[in-house]
Amino acid sequence: MTDTADSAASTAVSTASDTAVGVVDRELGGCPVVHVEVFAGAEAGTYWKKADDLRELGDRFFNTLAQGFWMFTRHEQVREIYQNPALFASDSFTPWEPEPVYRFVPTQINPPEHQKYRQVLSKWFSPGAVNQLEPVARELCQRLIAELAPSGHCDFVSEFAIRYPTEVFLTMIGVPASEAGRFVVWVEDFFAGFGGDPDPAKQQAMIESLTGIREYWAAALDERRDEDEPRPGDLASHLMHSRIDDRPLTDTELLDMLTVLVLAGLDTTRGQLGYLFRHLATNPDDRQRLVTDPAVIPFAVEESLRYYTIIFGDGRKVTEDVEFHGCPLRKGDMVYGLVAAANRDPAAYERPDEFVVDRKSNPHLGFAGGPHRCLGAHLARKEMQIATEEWLKVIPDFRLATSDPLQERGAGSMLSLISLPLAWDVTA
Repeated sequence: MTDTADSAASTAVSTASDTAVGVVDRELGGCPVVHVEVFAGAEAGTYWKKADDLRELGDRFFNTLAQGFWMFTRHEQVREIYQNPALFASDSFTPWEPEPVYRFVPTQINPPEHQKYRQVLSKWFSPGAVNQLEPVARELCQRLIAELAPSGHCDFVSEFAIRYPTEVFLTMIGVPASEAGRFVVWVEDFFAGFGGDPDPAKQQAMIESLTGIREYWAAALDERRDEDEPRPGDLASHLMHSRIDDRPLTDTELLDMLTVLVLAGLDTTRGQLGYLFRHLATNPDDRQRLVTDPAVIPFAVEESLRYYTIIFGDGRKVTEDVEFHGCPLRKGDMVYGLVAAANRDPAAYERPDEFVVDRKSNPHLGFAGGPHRCLGAHLARKEMQIATEEWLKVIPDFRLATSDPLQERGAGSMLSLISLPLAWDVTA
């Protein structure tokens, strides 16, 4: 960025509203300095607006939030961060928390060790495995919709978007669907505190939820410990019989892996479904297009992952001193790739600020990228496609049931609507 461009960005951000992107009061290493909060809940769309504002003001900033970290806004930059784990390590993925107290495996394991752990899990989340699960997932979806349809209304988030992926995921890994209720509570409590909200009650709930999840899996491992063969369709049992470098996984590794799978597998699809169905409820032409031509649904799902990405940004830790796109990074610094900004970058997409329901070319970063690309991407896509197909078969015409602004939780964790009241006409 030239000195003139830096000056223009500083001036522009200084005159922007504080709630949008903060205020530049100086430069650091040639980068404008901002203060961008990510923890507070807000009206739906607030964080995408922040990301858009930042991207249009500049490609790089230093955020004074917490200990301070570098932010990059362009698709090219964020993709490069993902694809270069040797320089941008995954020791921490929350830039305001460079030394996290938790350890997620394989999320926080760097290559080449990362691939060893991922290989143990990959067959459970491969396209083939997901395709085998499809009949069960579709049946679960149909049952939930059949329960909701006669009422003519629902809170889509709490009555469908949370329940459906939870039951599918637990079924996939060999946990009874009857356990869905307590897993949902654990995941909700975890992300309420994980996003950086300093509220002591939320932090305590996060700790208790992690404890609950790990105690559940510790008991499951104990139950399977003396079995000579892995139980069919049981992920915990499969992991106990797996090996890394010709050794069995330790109990700590097993608990770390099972915990992160639950947290990632249950919350992400819920969030993405909420934004997709809010769009369909408020854009009848797009909804009718999918009703008329269900073959477009996979494209609509991908566009949702781009345009309504639930990942505001993704953090990495710098492994060596380097200059990256004009920023003087030092070993140990945290960087934050603004995925929400990158996914609407005009340099990467035509009509980037529009939801194009049948967009064909869509290299979005909604599933991250590089070696840490989302392990559950195939499952999430399939769940969203099935949910949209089956819902529109039964409830093709629905609308928002409130005139109040919808609220989303803070971007410190993955974005998600707090509630989505929907209504539809019921025929006799």
